[in-house]
Amino acid sequence: MWKKIYRKMKYEYYKLIRMKGAPSYVARGFSVGIFVEFITLPTFGLAFLLLFPLVKLFRCSFPAALIAFVIGKMVLPVFMVLNYRLGYSIIGRPLKEHLEHNNESVGGWLVWMKEKGLAYFTGSAVMGLVVAIGSYFLVFAALQLYRRKRAKRTPKRDGSSSSQSELARKTQP
Repeated sequence: MWKKIYRKMKYEYYKLIRMKGAPSYVARGFSVGIFVEFITLPTFGLAFLLLFPLVKLFRCSFPAALIAFVIGKMVLPVFMVLNYRLGYSIIGRPLKEHLEHNNESVGGWLVWMKEKGLAYFTGSAVMGLVVAIGSYFLVFAALQLYRRKRAKRTPKRDGSSSSQSELARKTQP
C-alpha cells in the first residue's frame, strides 16, 4: 500500500515539475488547488466548485490546481486533528453550555455538528492558507531548479552552436 502511494505521489510530482508555463503561473495553480482541498472536507465536497473560479481569479494553471487537489487528498489526513484543534482555539467554545443541557437527540446532534463543523472549517481554512503559501514557494523553487538543470543538460538549438559530435571534435586537441 505504501509503495502504491509513493508511486502515485512521485508520478504527480513529475507531472507538476514538467508542466509548461511560467514557474509563478504553475506554483499559483498548485497553491490554489491545495487551499481548495483543505476546505473541501468540511464543506462536503462543495468547495471543489470553487476551484475553477479561483483559478480564473488568480490567473493560474488549472492542471496544476488539479494535481494539487489530488496530492492534497493524500496529505490532508495528516492535518485533520491539527485543523480541528486550531479552529477550536480560534472560535472558542461558544456552544458548550448548550450541549451540556440539551437532551434532545436530533437537536443535540445538529448543535454538535454545527460546533464541530465550524471549528474544523475555520482550522482548515487557516491551515490551508498557510500550507498554500508554503507550497507556492516550494513549487516555485522546485520548478526553477528543475528548469535550470534541464537547460544545462540540453544544448541550445538557436543555430549558433554546432551539433554535439562537432562540438566534441572542436574540444579535442
